[in-house]
Amino acid sequence: MSTALLRRGAISGVRSAAVAALAFATALGGAVAAHADAPGHKGFVVNVKLSASGVVEAPDEHPGGTVTFRVATDDPNGRQLQIFRPHAGVTIDQVLKDLGNAVSQDPPTAAAGITAVTNEAEALGGALTTPSIPMIVTEDIKPGPIYLLDFTAFLAHPTTPPPVKEIDLCEDAGFHIPHFPHEIVIQKDTPDGPRFQTENVDSAGGAFFVHNAATELHEMQIQPVVPGTTDDQIQAYFNAIASGQTPPPSPFTGLPVGLGAISPNHDAVVHADKLPPGDYALLCFIPDDKTGVPHAFLGMHKVVHLA
Repeated sequence: MSTALLRRGAISGVRSAAVAALAFATALGGAVAAHADAPGHKGFVVNVKLSASGVVEAPDEHPGGTVTFRVATDDPNGRQLQIFRPHAGVTIDQVLKDLGNAVSQDPPTAAAGITAVTNEAEALGGALTTPSIPMIVTEDIKPGPIYLLDFTAFLAHPTTPPPVKEIDLCEDAGFHIPHFPHEIVIQKDTPDGPRFQTENVDSAGGAFFVHNAATELHEMQIQPVVPGTTDDQIQAYFNAIASGQTPPPSPFTGLPVGLGAISPNHDAVVHADKLPPGDYALLCFIPDDKTGVPHAFLGMHKVVHLA
């Protein structure tokens, strides 16, 4: 889908633009429709496995265009994949060096690091996954090299060479256009800080269209919470941690899954395979590019009930 058509402030505008973009692309390319949440199309899907040992298993090449990643892991603690494409003249080593600063515990260092990463590379998503919940992420990516980073391994040792897999996306074969889901998540700027705006996010078995309409990198972690948890309770929990006070009992009840960081004006269709019904919080822990504080601590969280 054309991200240029998706730069709208209102969710209804995003929906209309995306539907128009899909119809236009299908008419031009004669593409065969394939659902992002039904990726049983051999040749259409990039299967990625993140092993507990830190190895990223993926093919060496794949057609560009609309690309679907199916991300799985055997790590019982879960694993996170992040995908980058450095801008022209920037090496992946430089991006990883600045990413190391972005995960610093020192807020000014984190702010400078995430600003550098935002300016140096496209963040193309990725996934947080567990052995029981593989993640399926579909997005438009132009031909050229991309880099798959085991972000879990990187966080554990940000100053050592991390497990990175390069994939060469060759010429666009026009394989397929994903269906446009009715569940929509917009990452946006507000006077109160970055926020999630949602529409029809109500199905554990559905696919989410996620669009970053903000000016910073954002992710979308999906983490189970105690039934009945409110956003006020989550904020109180984060506020207590930030102020060094004893926090109330954690509202979180399990490992997160979800979408890795995407750049401004980027979008993806996301499906958590076999996600159990229940209450979840959408969360973004990317550091703010001015304060270095994780966005979730600034209020970027939203409780949703998925049936």
